[in-house]
Amino acid sequence: MRWLLIIFTGLALMLSACSKIGSGEKIAVVNWEKVLQEHPQHARLQKLKDDYGLLLDKRREQEIIGKTQMSSLAKLYQLKRNSKQNFLSADFFTRMTEKQTAEQQKLKQLSDQLADQVDKELAAEEKKLEEHYQLRLFNLRLKLDTVRMVPEDRKKVESELKAARADRDRDRMLLMQHKMGLVNQRMQPHIDAMRQRLDAYARQLQGQMMEEMKKGTDDPLLQKAPGVLKELLGTIDEELDKRQQGIETLETSIKKETESIVIKLAKERGYSIVFHKYRTNVAADDVTGDVISGLKKLGARAEAAEALNKKTAGSSTGK
Repeated sequence: MRWLLIIFTGLALMLSACSKIGSGEKIAVVNWEKVLQEHPQHARLQKLKDDYGLLLDKRREQEIIGKTQMSSLAKLYQLKRNSKQNFLSADFFTRMTEKQTAEQQKLKQLSDQLADQVDKELAAEEKKLEEHYQLRLFNLRLKLDTVRMVPEDRKKVESELKAARADRDRDRMLLMQHKMGLVNQRMQPHIDAMRQRLDAYARQLQGQMMEEMKKGTDDPLLQKAPGVLKELLGTIDEELDKRQQGIETLETSIKKETESIVIKLAKERGYSIVFHKYRTNVAADDVTGDVISGLKKLGARAEAAEALNKKTAGSSTGK
C-alpha cells in the first residue's frame, strides 16, 4: 500500500511515514482557497461571518451610544447639583444677613439703653465738672467785659479764658471716653453671646444645606445606567459567542469534508503528496477542478437528503 502525504498551508497532514519526495512519486496540487470557496456551505459560512460582523458593529455602536448617554447624564446631573448648590449658598447668605441684621438691631437697642444708664450714673460727676468750669469761665468773661485793661493784661486774660475752655473740653472728652468705656465693657458679654448665636445658626444652616445636597446624590438613572449598558452588551456578547462557535464549527466541517475528498482522490489516483499551492520546483497534477466536482456531488447529495427529510416530515405531519 502506498503511503500518502498531503501538505496544507505550509503544514503537512501526515498520512504516511514517508516525508521525502522520490523521483517515482506521483504529486498533485490543489488550490485550497478556491475549493473552499466552491464548497456548498461556503455561502452559508460567509453569511454567518457577515451577520457576525454586523452584530459586532452593532455592539460597538451600542457601547459608544451608551457611554455617550451616560456622559451626558452625568454632566446634566452635575449641572443640577451645581445649580442646587448655588441656590442653597445664596439662601444661606440671605438668611445669615437677616440674622445678623436682627442681632445688630438688638445690640443697638441694648447699647442705647446702657448709654442712658451710664449717663444717669455719671450725671452728678458731669454736673460737677460743668459747674467747676462754669464759674471760672464766667469770671474770666466778666472780667474782659467790665474791666478796662491795657492790651497786655487783656491778652493775658484772653489766654486764661482760652486755656480754661481747653481744660473743660479735655475733661469733657475724658468723661465721654470713660462713659464709652463703661458701655463697651458692659456690651462685650452681649457681643460675645451674639457671635456664638450667629456661629450656631451658621452651623445649623450648613447642616441643612449638606442634607439637601445629599438628597440629590443617589440619582436612579445615573446609578442604573452602567448596569443596563453592561447587561445589554452582555446579551450581545453571548450572541456573538454563539455565532462565533457556529462559524468555527462550520469552518471545521467544510475543511474536513474538503480534506476527505482530497484524500479519497489521492488514494484513487495514487498520489503520495498533495500540495495546497503550486511549487515551482515540483511537477504536479492540478486536481482543483476534480475536488470542486467532488464538492458539488457532495452538495447535491446533501440537498437530496434534505429534500427527502422534508418530504418524510411532511408526510408524517399529514397523517
